[in-house]
Amino acid sequence: MDAVAELMKGYYSDKKAHPWHTVYRDLEKSWAKEHPKKDVKETLLLLRDAVFGALDILSLSIALDIPASEFVAILTKETSWKEGRRKVRNRCIEIIEELAKKSQTRYLVPSALKRDGFGFLVDEVEQAELEKFRKAKPKMKKVPKKKKQVLDLAPLEKSLFGSRFLKEQMVMEKEIEKGDPRIPTILEAFDHFLVELEIDLSLTQPEPVPTEQVTLNGTPLSDVDEEKLVHIKKTRKKVEQPPLTDYIEEKPKKPSRQKKRRAKKK
Repeated sequence: MDAVAELMKGYYSDKKAHPWHTVYRDLEKSWAKEHPKKDVKETLLLLRDAVFGALDILSLSIALDIPASEFVAILTKETSWKEGRRKVRNRCIEIIEELAKKSQTRYLVPSALKRDGFGFLVDEVEQAELEKFRKAKPKMKKVPKKKKQVLDLAPLEKSLFGSRFLKEQMVMEKEIEKGDPRIPTILEAFDHFLVELEIDLSLTQPEPVPTEQVTLNGTPLSDVDEEKLVHIKKTRKKVEQPPLTDYIEEKPKKPSRQKKRRAKKK
């Protein structure tokens, strides 16, 4: 992924050598001719993961139903790698917030989001998942074909916390027929699990939104070359501070005993 990131950065210095703005179009035109026996889908999946990883948004590769080519298009419209990467990540933030509002957060893993620098959005995602889990409480329903009542567990599989709950209860079925001795235990466990989730999430404080540092002229610090910063640090003169003893007034010396005697005689 680091290698792909370096290749993508090369686009801004030499577009002919690194034609990322046409890479997907070129694949469509030339792949069938050069690799007639090999399916392009596998290569596209690998390329997708590489692009998402290079942009530090790997946690969204599975979660987002958006072609990687769209993010590459956003990236290559900008004049620098840093600005393009920033625009891509801002777009991802908008998408995650939209998914949280629609409760479509099944594949947004909090730990992965934190790793990619989206930790400040985890609270919204977890709250959406909590509400989805609450609504997925197992209920009895009639099955006309079987002419029986069953405990419906299917909605739990559609939520992150629901899948975790079923795994802890070691339940593999999507429904359990009425009369099964496990039903009372599952319903009681659901209530306990929900209470624990509510307590845990209420105690978890959301991470602060990252602030961007800027220089005195308003340039984002991320856009300033590290070499320039090092050069600035080196050219700054160290302020010579006088020793602390210079600030301490010398105490007047006490007169000796001989001087005191002479003063008395006078």
